[in-house]
Amino acid sequence: MPDTKPDTENTEPSTGFAPTAETSGITRLSKTDSETEGAHLRRVANELSGSGEERLAKLRAMLSSRNPAEQIMAARELGKIGSLKAIHMLRELLVSSHEVSWRLAIHGLRVGGSREGWLCLEGVALDDASILGSDNYRLSELSFRRLMAMGRTKMMDRLFRAADGHSRSIPGDVAKKFSIDAIATLSLEHKGVMEHRLGLLNGASATPADTAGALGIELSRVRVLELESWQAIHSPIDFE
Repeated sequence: MPDTKPDTENTEPSTGFAPTAETSGITRLSKTDSETEGAHLRRVANELSGSGEERLAKLRAMLSSRNPAEQIMAARELGKIGSLKAIHMLRELLVSSHEVSWRLAIHGLRVGGSREGWLCLEGVALDDASILGSDNYRLSELSFRRLMAMGRTKMMDRLFRAADGHSRSIPGDVAKKFSIDAIATLSLEHKGVMEHRLGLLNGASATPADTAGALGIELSRVRVLELESWQAIHSPIDFE
């Protein structure tokens, strides 16, 4: 995370969690930079014709298998296919309240790495962020755990940046609670550094040097602990 927060947070709409182009969940059929013209045409034809239904049906059956290895294989394959129907199947698992199901979906979407898969993750992350402030503890806790399991998303970055209360679209108390809960998943040493760096103790973000002085440790140690902390927070859950 950068030491300074971007000023763009102050230009966000004043009501609700406003969807962005990246988190709208809209899947485009336009040609991507990595596709050849032939590959693009084949992908569009497959999407519109509904081809591959037999393969998708087989993968759906594998998702319901009692064999975890088969479930993982199916989730990965769906993520790699990356079609509207394949991603929709994974999204059904992702929004489930059953933890094994949404962990499986995250794994498949992350491994697949398709644009549609990333848009799916961002869309659900946006929905989960809007529930963090719910009075229903079960729902807010589920949303927090799923957001953390997804690993780094644009929504996660926005929540950390909004913890100082300067965002117009994300309530400061919600963002701060998310940051505190996320940091609480770290070891005590890492937690101490991140509390200072994110300003969770007094509302003012401390520099690495100030953090080192406050904790009585070397500056180089602060940098290492901060890097390790972000790596842990940004890493998606390892389903296996």
